[in-house]
Amino acid sequence: RLLLSEGYEPDIIYTSRLKRAVKSTWSILNTLNTPYLPVYKSWRLNERHYGALTGLKKMDAAKELGMEVVQAWRNSLKARPPPMKPDDEHYPGKDRRYEDLGEGQIPLTESLMDCMQRSIPFYTQRIVPEAVNKGKRVLVTSHENAIRGILMYLCEIPEEAMNQLHLPNGVPLVSFLRRMDYRQPNLTELLLSHLFKVYNVKRKCITLLDDGSGQDPMEKYDFGPAAQYLFRPCELDDDFYAEVSTKFVWCGQECVQR
Repeated sequence: RLLLSEGYEPDIIYTSRLKRAVKSTWSILNTLNTPYLPVYKSWRLNERHYGALTGLKKMDAAKELGMEVVQAWRNSLKARPPPMKPDDEHYPGKDRRYEDLGEGQIPLTESLMDCMQRSIPFYTQRIVPEAVNKGKRVLVTSHENAIRGILMYLCEIPEEAMNQLHLPNGVPLVSFLRRMDYRQPNLTELLLSHLFKVYNVKRKCITLLDDGSGQDPMEKYDFGPAAQYLFRPCELDDDFYAEVSTKFVWCGQECVQR
């Protein structure tokens, strides 16, 4: 409803192949009353693959392997958990959703960097030429770590700061951009994690919509120490904001309950 009230009506949707992201897409399309829009699903927008930890609750994994070890895998940029075995019940190669992928394309485990290195090219090589540069309004329903990667690219966040970036559930982040050819401004990007209460932060490279609460989101939500890279002053002038006419919408995986 907030998206609708702010005029965010997409022309095309990109989502992951995970059920929670697909269901979030359905929920938003139902609210926007646009069930007819084209939807494209890509595994490159999936959440990070946690290897042998897949299917385990965090506390169960910590009891079995040790909290320090599990935290190191979760928080490190390049460390990978132990790989999933092909005979594991959660092995993606057994899932018809991934039957179009070759064996070498299916990850058995991923670091945060691995996840970002598949989401960033999907943004630059598919979403940008296919939709952004054609002036389409795009809804991307994805997951925190995949969105982290795209934010790393858009906001030029250094690698060493990525594990310090937190995306609060459901807080829409709006980024005003120009087309990739840097001519006519055409794009407003909305990155949506998991809640729907938001606040207006004006004149930033990443801004937040106004939920009418009057609360400062930097006090209300924890974006982590790397928030300074998200909310840096923008170089865009008032004419750019006045001319922006299309919107790019991202949505995190838990807009609906799993």
